[in-house]
Amino acid sequence: MTLTEANLIALSGAQPLVNVSEYCRRAGIGEAEERRLLLLLGREASCHELQMNIVQRRMRAR
Repeated sequence: MTLTEANLIALSGAQPLVNVSEYCRRAGIGEAEERRLLLLLGREASCHELQMNIVQRRMRAR
């Protein structure tokens, strides 16, 4: 990759892709949610896509 290609990528706003399984492991996301994300997004996705598609569990009121 040349310097001009790197600059074009940086200017285009392209976000680096992360491995969905690894992200789920680091974030403590369960296996069922990981499978759902893999079906929805594939093996790699941006962090923003992952964060926007994770279903948060509801907190139980006491």
